[in-house]
Amino acid sequence: MSAEELDRKQIEILRILSEHAEPIGSSIIQRELAKRGFLLSERTVRYHLKILEERGFVEGHERIGRRITEKGLEELTRALAYERMGSILTKYMSLAYKTTYSPDNNSGDVVANITVIDKSHAEEAIDLIRSLYENGLLPAPYYMIIEENEEYRGFSAPEGKIALLTVCNLTVDGILMKNGIPIFLKYGGLVQFLRRKPIRFVDVLDYEHTTIHPLEIFVYKRATSILNVLRTGSGMVPANMREIPAEAEEKTLEIINKLVRKGWSGILKIGRPNEPVLGIPVSLDRFGISMAGGITPAAAMVEKGIQVETFAPHCLANIKDMKKA
Repeated sequence: MSAEELDRKQIEILRILSEHAEPIGSSIIQRELAKRGFLLSERTVRYHLKILEERGFVEGHERIGRRITEKGLEELTRALAYERMGSILTKYMSLAYKTTYSPDNNSGDVVANITVIDKSHAEEAIDLIRSLYENGLLPAPYYMIIEENEEYRGFSAPEGKIALLTVCNLTVDGILMKNGIPIFLKYGGLVQFLRRKPIRFVDVLDYEHTTIHPLEIFVYKRATSILNVLRTGSGMVPANMREIPAEAEEKTLEIINKLVRKGWSGILKIGRPNEPVLGIPVSLDRFGISMAGGITPAAAMVEKGIQVETFAPHCLANIKDMKKA
């Protein structure tokens, strides 16, 4: 098995095992994985450990714990070298490509963002999601709550917490890709709003040349002012921009209009071919689309003083399993 074929979760399990001299059990591995953004149930962790053991990468027994083998250390080294050559952009577009959502029958998998918060803030968070959607700052009015100790597609919420799933705008990219439209995800940044209208990007980071989520940087720097936008119409909102070949403009608008009729939102600006979008120039013979970032709910919660852990984008969720805000 090559480094490319090693599951991302299995790489992290090997990394965790490599950091411990003594054998450790699945419950410890589960807690360590959660700190690194992998909200797996203990059963799912055991499943991956079994696979790694069958391949000779770990050894031990479930009762006494597992340790990494020499073969596992060699595989981890190769996997991490491959990982360093990759890019966050590849991960995002891979998730987008896995989208199966169809606006025609409102069914299929969407790309989801996960925000983990204390369960006491659940009602406050849902009210915020509704407000963001009503103000055009969410792609879709759907959300899902994973309660503590509940499992969904191998993910579980830590004790005392809930995991809040919302739809990521990569779903729109995935829908366009599945319709034969090439997508070039370019920038993540902050868009200034004035009188409830997006005016311009004030800061941007290039997705192609970063190993961390650009929008997370702005959130952790507390550079957003989403609550001000909700209250007064003016402030800073995390957003991203992608480019699409000019030849696909008509088909793109047709699909986006279909989504809008189904209640989708979150699109800040669609430019004309070869024209800047919110002050950002586009490549020759392409047009740009800016959407509110999927991390917007988490950023707004941070502004409200709610402690959050955010994983955006993170996984796939079936739209039928989600509630409408």
